[in-house]
Amino acid sequence: MRLAAGQRLGPYEIIAAIGAGGMGEVYRARDTKLHRDVAIKILVDLFANDPERLARLTREARTLASLNHPNIAHIHGLEETPGAQALVMELVDGDDLSVLIARGPMPLADALPIAKQIADALEAAHELGIVHRDLKPANIKVRADGMVKVLDFGLAKAMEPAAASDAAAALANSPTITNSTLTERGVILGTAAYMSPEQATGKAVDKRTDLWAFGVVLLEMLTGHRVFDGPDAAHVIAAVFKSEPDWTALPAGIPAAVRRLLRRCLEKDRKRRLDSAADARLEIEEASTAPPTTDGAVTPPGPAARSTSSPLLPWALVATLTIALAIVGIFVWRGMSRERPLPVYASLNAPADYVLGEDDPIASLPTRTPMVFTPDGRSLIIQAARANKPQLFLQSLDRPDVRPIAGTGDARVPFMSPDGKWVGFWSANELKKVPIEGGVPTTICPLAQALGPYGAAWGAGDIIVFGDQSSGRIMRVPARGGTPEPVTAKPSNGHYHVAPSFLPDGRRILFSDVSGGAPSDAWQLMVQSLDGGQARLVMAGAADGRLLPSGQLVFMRLGTLMLAPFDVGRAQVTGDAVVAMGGVMQSGQRARMGASDTAAGMFAVSSLGTLAVVRGTLTGLSDEPMIWMTPDGRSSSAEPGTGAPPGTRQFIRISPDGSRAVAGVTTATSRGLWIADWTRDRWTECIDCTGGLRAVWSPDGKHLDFGKGQTIISHALDSSMPDQVLVQESGRGPQVGRWLTDGRFVYNSTAEKKEIKFLDPGSHTGRVVASLDVAVKWDVSPDGRWLAYDQNQPKQTTGDVFVQAIPGPGPRMQISVDGGGDPAWSSDGRTLYYLHRRDGSKDALVAVAFNPSSSAPNGTPHELFQRPDLQMCFSSRCYDVSKDGQRFLMHETGVQRASVTRMDLITNWTATLLGGR
Repeated sequence: MRLAAGQRLGPYEIIAAIGAGGMGEVYRARDTKLHRDVAIKILVDLFANDPERLARLTREARTLASLNHPNIAHIHGLEETPGAQALVMELVDGDDLSVLIARGPMPLADALPIAKQIADALEAAHELGIVHRDLKPANIKVRADGMVKVLDFGLAKAMEPAAASDAAAALANSPTITNSTLTERGVILGTAAYMSPEQATGKAVDKRTDLWAFGVVLLEMLTGHRVFDGPDAAHVIAAVFKSEPDWTALPAGIPAAVRRLLRRCLEKDRKRRLDSAADARLEIEEASTAPPTTDGAVTPPGPAARSTSSPLLPWALVATLTIALAIVGIFVWRGMSRERPLPVYASLNAPADYVLGEDDPIASLPTRTPMVFTPDGRSLIIQAARANKPQLFLQSLDRPDVRPIAGTGDARVPFMSPDGKWVGFWSANELKKVPIEGGVPTTICPLAQALGPYGAAWGAGDIIVFGDQSSGRIMRVPARGGTPEPVTAKPSNGHYHVAPSFLPDGRRILFSDVSGGAPSDAWQLMVQSLDGGQARLVMAGAADGRLLPSGQLVFMRLGTLMLAPFDVGRAQVTGDAVVAMGGVMQSGQRARMGASDTAAGMFAVSSLGTLAVVRGTLTGLSDEPMIWMTPDGRSSSAEPGTGAPPGTRQFIRISPDGSRAVAGVTTATSRGLWIADWTRDRWTECIDCTGGLRAVWSPDGKHLDFGKGQTIISHALDSSMPDQVLVQESGRGPQVGRWLTDGRFVYNSTAEKKEIKFLDPGSHTGRVVASLDVAVKWDVSPDGRWLAYDQNQPKQTTGDVFVQAIPGPGPRMQISVDGGGDPAWSSDGRTLYYLHRRDGSKDALVAVAFNPSSSAPNGTPHELFQRPDLQMCFSSRCYDVSKDGQRFLMHETGVQRASVTRMDLITNWTATLLGGR
């Protein structure tokens, strides 16, 4: 069950999805009774629909709720609602320990305080008879203030199935069971690298099991790499049983107490293992006060150790948090049924200073799929970027090294030729190809787009198809080069065609029809012949469809990878779709120019059945809340206290009485109009204001006027009267401007030019008073005499602000002198404001005095305050001015989500799927 922002679960109001795990989806939510943020974990059906598990969970949750300790994330309670069971937990912000360890060995002064807090948490739990059973870096959060919080305490036991036999009881001792199909076949999905020997063989666990995992975690903190590792699951578990940790990897100067603690924790015979977290804590306290020692000093790791100084480090193939294990007692390496090969989990980490996809301010997360397998399935082509410079890399899956592909600097949207000899990509406003060994790229065709095409694919007929940003259509072009031609018909207004992929015959493609509205309603997976004809619906509510080597169809649905049986000949789905994997990153709505919703799923499947995937959520921009700015540069929050939607606030307009504001809000899944009511201190969505992101207030503040299709609608906020049509224009999409003091309404309508129109009372079609470029932003003075607009100067990349009389005649007057845009008039028409665009970090709001009765401004531009990145809106300005001119309502900008640096690999993935082969 997926929840949307604003949805209620008892007293909890969902804010946003924040992750997923073996037990279900996790959301940030607001406790409306106690006014605090919490984490809500919606349990997967495997648990939520099992009465025995739920009863056990209820009993365990009562015990777990007693763990009132500062280093343990607290369980607040259970919520039951039709169709879902949920755990309500303490929300902990910060990085988990796996992120910190991935940066390299931790200094002793940093590692010991963290270890002490983990030991404190274990001690408190063990005193109550509670064993964690799944202690690992991913379950340990470190807040910015250094406070450690251990997550999911005891939940592995709470969620285990009832043991019907000794064998089932042994299997249940795995810490994390995540796949019902595999579990029924005796396959355990657990965290192999942190399992104690007794846990790996399915024996009963106790507090000494946690002490083993504690020792592994501490050793990893100090060395920066895995204690038990191997090329596959069997080797990892074998290392747990047979191998000793590499004690030589410990840095010199580690106190004897820490060395003694590590050796006692990692005794394979648990009768000889440390059995008290209190003793671990005392050893750490002793080490914290002891001077450094040379006892056991070792030489630094050799050349194979990871170095952070090299700009092109190998992508490290490492065991992921969840590794597939075939365990029935000790049958890991003795063998078991080979009807289907077992999946093995691993991961690819980006080189130092590189991120997957993009790392520019517009797209801090991938908007196009950043990886593609070679046709033989043995290598990956990966797009990574550093300092906003993308590069394609070739990663062989049977070797740890990676190499950049020469000739692919600044390359995006990688795709492969069917014979595996060429890599296609987009760079420098051209679609190009280069031999897979690298070399001088060949231009296929020019393609001027902001971040590259909306997906591309290379078919068996040596035809390349791609999603064209400018036309919104799927285009085709010969791989040898030529002029692109349309494959799909022109989409309906607001829609565009993306993510093409070929069916095996090379003559038909799957593609997605997406829109700027809510993806859950608007996405459609379509099929189309390359030769034209009518596109046909394959599935509604689906995007980025691809055919698996097993013959099934996989596609994306709001951050979930879905699977459906598929008849290739008829190109039809032949059964119900099921969830293949939750929490897969997918490109969602974005508010900024050049980073549109591409619906691309961040996954690739090889011909050998290997899945490469970036885990995450449906992604758009980070939340960008509203703020007040004063002329002297002071800022304060303008967000009401309750009901805040996630996402970016745009096209903000203050009500005539100053008590409210309307904003277009873009989230990862939708766009809509919301009202910030400062009197009631809450946000409210205008449910009936469907159609766009721009709205203005009526002069009396009782109506919102907004564009909807070919009309502008006036909507009564108190529902006292039905919606009224203000403007009706056939074949155009009019957009609101402002009301004038004399009762006329100003709006724009786009044809070849953006036409500014005045609507007289009683009329439904305005008269043109000015024509401007389509991309221009504008505002009309309250008396209707002056038009201010921004426009690029000839041979200049930056624009300036101009003013001219309307309807004219008269020359235009340049107001800004070295760049400006987004003009706005004060309520009395005596001041014109605009944004001075610089390098993004020193943008400023500028004011110019203006005498409405004169033919020219009588003041010079003067800067009021600076803010970073003020200009990141398009089509219409994103700020507004209070009636007295003493406050400016804006949205906070420059907040980006963390970039992606890792993808997961699952070999034999298709063999685990229902009906796969």
